[in-house]
Formats: sequence, structure tokens, C-alpha cells
Amino acid sequence: MSGLEIRLKRLFSRGKAFVVALDHGLVMGPLKGIENAMGVVKSIGNYPDALQMTPAMLKVVEENFYSRSSPMLIARLDTANVWRDARKYDQGYYSLVYGVREAIRAGADAVVTYLVVGYGDDRVEGYNLEQLAKARNEANDYGIPFIIEPLFVRKEITDSMKEASVVKYVSRLASEIGPDILKVDYTGDKVGFASVVEASFAPILIRGGPKTSNDLEFLKMLRDAIDAGASGITVGRNLWQSQNPTLVAQAVSKIVHDRMDPENALNIIKQK
Repeated sequence: MSGLEIRLKRLFSRGKAFVVALDHGLVMGPLKGIENAMGVVKSIGNYPDALQMTPAMLKVVEENFYSRSSPMLIARLDTANVWRDARKYDQGYYSLVYGVREAIRAGADAVVTYLVVGYGDDRVEGYNLEQLAKARNEANDYGIPFIIEPLFVRKEITDSMKEASVVKYVSRLASEIGPDILKVDYTGDKVGFASVVEASFAPILIRGGPKTSNDLEFLKMLRDAIDAGASGITVGRNLWQSQNPTLVAQAVSKIVHDRMDPENALNIIKQK
């Protein structure tokens, strides 16, 4: 499994991993900030350790990854419909869109999949689990890191979806499937999140989640997660929907890789 070890060590070569998620189009369409795939990738530069996108998007922006200093590429393999309007979906669907081999052919260094817990129809959740097991086996065959993103969903969006007990539950479920990395929600407090880290078998990257009310709140969340034991962070809308994605990427990199205080990192974003 030397290939797997090499790829994991590259992702965490600076201690903690900074990943930018750009795969929202597969579940949410052309959100503001990622309408122009080439533009947003260029604006981020080489501050992140990896970029997360679909194999189709990788082909569109591949010219940005020809240099040795380019970020690694994490390919999204699947989709679900629970984000369209969480208050209205009934049973929901889950679908594996790409195989690991397709992702590698597109240039991916790792792959990521959802584990969505809480569908109205348990058969969908069972199908999700079966597909993850197949993708895990394929990833193991190719020596490529396999990432699971476990989520708990309800018809009504509530704060309880990110409670420590809920996040711990879905993270442990995902751990038992055998991923190399987990990507989970931050619980909102260090103690609760530390309990999630303790109960999980794999390194955890936090999900950046929806746009926060301000940059300082966002940066503090990242620093708290790192302090509580996260092995890295994944951010999306809080970066590419900002006024200056380049400066936000630089500030996040300083927090993740240099443990900079959020207040000092905020000064980077405020640069003209």
C-alpha cells in the first residue's frame, strides 16, 4: 500500500491539511462564486493542500495542476438530493456518479463520498452503504485515499444536526466502513468536537459548512477545530463567496499551517 501512504503523507505534508471544496455544483448547481470554474481555481492559487471537485470539473481546470507546487486533487464520486430543499424532500436519493478508476484517469489523488444518515426510506441508506463499500474496495485496490463525509439529515433543518452526540454517531458509523479520512461537521465547541475525534478511527477534516455571518467567526471556527484535534479543514462558500478569495485562502493557510491567531489572520483579509 505504498501508493496510499505516499498520497496521505503528501496531503498532510505540512502537518494539517487545508482543502477547498468546489464540488457543490453536483448537488446545488452553479452557486455564486463557482460559476466560473477556471477563475475560482486560479484565484485560490497554491495556498490549499488540495482541491475537491468532480472528475468533470478536473478536466476543465487541469492546466492549473501541471507544476510541482500544485495542490492535490480530491474527486467527488457521488451525489444526493437532500440539499435542494431539506424541508420538502420525502425519501431522497443517493447515486454513485463516478468510479475510482474514472477519478484517477482524470488526475485525482484521493476520492470522497457521502454517507447520508436519516433518509425517509432506509433502503436508500442501505444502498448508500453498499456503494461506499464497493468504492472503498476499489480505492484500496488502486492505493488511493478514500474519504467519507458522514451527514445526518432531517426534513427540518435544526441545530441538533450538528450536536456532538449526532456528529459522533455518524462519524463512528463512517469509521467502521474503513475510510482513510473523515470529513465531518464541526460541533461548535471544542469539548464536543474532541469527543468526536476520540470516537473516530480516522483523521478528521472539518466541513466548512454554510456561509458564516463574518470572517472572524469563520476563522475562529477553523482555529477551534484544529485546537480540538482536527487533522485539517475543508472550506467552500466561506472562501469562494468572499470578496477576495485569494486573501481568505492565505489567511486560512496561516491558521491551519502556522496556527496563527484568528485576529491576526483577519488582518490578512483586510488588506487592500
